Amino acid sequence: MFIPATQPAVSSTSTANLLESTYRGMLILSSRTKSTGRRVLFVNSYGGPAAWYKIKKGLLPPHHLWGCIELAQMGYQVGIAEPLSHFSVRKHPLPHDLRLWGVANEWLRPDDILFSGHTLLHWLPLLKRLKALRCHFVSLTYARENLEFAEAHSGIIALTPAAANQARIMAPKVKVVHLGWGVDLSFFPKFTYQPEFLLMCGRTHRDYETLSKAAFETRALIRIISPNLPPGLTWPETVTLTTGGSADDTVSYNELLHDYYARASAALIVLKEDPTETSAVGFTNLIEAMAMRRPVIVTKTGALVGELDVSSVGCGIHIPPGNPTALADAIKQLSTNPDQARQMGEKGRELCESHYNINRFVYRLHAFFQDL
Repeated sequence: MFIPATQPAVSSTSTANLLESTYRGMLILSSRTKSTGRRVLFVNSYGGPAAWYKIKKGLLPPHHLWGCIELAQMGYQVGIAEPLSHFSVRKHPLPHDLRLWGVANEWLRPDDILFSGHTLLHWLPLLKRLKALRCHFVSLTYARENLEFAEAHSGIIALTPAAANQARIMAPKVKVVHLGWGVDLSFFPKFTYQPEFLLMCGRTHRDYETLSKAAFETRALIRIISPNLPPGLTWPETVTLTTGGSADDTVSYNELLHDYYARASAALIVLKEDPTETSAVGFTNLIEAMAMRRPVIVTKTGALVGELDVSSVGCGIHIPPGNPTALADAIKQLSTNPDQARQMGEKGRELCESHYNINRFVYRLHAFFQDL
């Protein structure tokens, strides 16, 4: 469960005071006003330099670079590598992260950090164990996931309590910190609560079958945004589907905030059952809905529950997995009690301002890096 931050949230993230350069195909961000110090090489499974260019144009929230912008503003020199897929011994195991070996050895010094945005690395931690790589390794984990060569890491960042517990089991001698996550609050405008429909968006482990059954029970107006709806499901005429093309261009963030969240009565985060807490899917969806001051209805499953119990903190309603009647009842509750729904939405925004914001996340991230 989250602990309120002692640092106040900073109201905005500016990209104007950063310098851009390249090194062996890697984007490097550094401060215009502060001398550069420690270097961080960031790699994730999505985004990469393309995310930075979208952020500069206002097309993507800055927190999708996981604190890299804020670190650069603080005086770090941050290299952003091209996205890296999750390792699979069956699907192209080489070169995978081995392609970063040369740039990491050349650009990163012994006290610098290779920062992986998820459980992506395989060959580089092995090379670290073999003393063929000199920098620190830090990976970010969401839940009770496997982390390749966990004991070779200098540190592990956990987004949830379940992730922190798993990391300490995998690597009892490695520094572990539970940081949660956070949005860039400046990206999310304030709209008057004028509910028209419920909104379901997301792309991973969503339980559309349960939502379909609940939609027939409630006949509430629902809008669903998804690039990969499963075939064969039927929907009542009260449900509008937006399926688009790829996962990245179904709906732009500008459209999502101004055309959907602005008119939403609540955000639906309906997930498939995950009793072993192997994932924390829905985290991004949750904190962005909270930042938009919208109440949430969330399936009580996976590692996300241990991070934020929306019913207990008052920003939404938890429902059991695979239960369309419970989902329908929650929808009816918020639909017939707009004042309660609005208050839940305000509570969610307050939680983002006090804890689930990118500035608090980076403040703790910097302190963790300093301790390596």
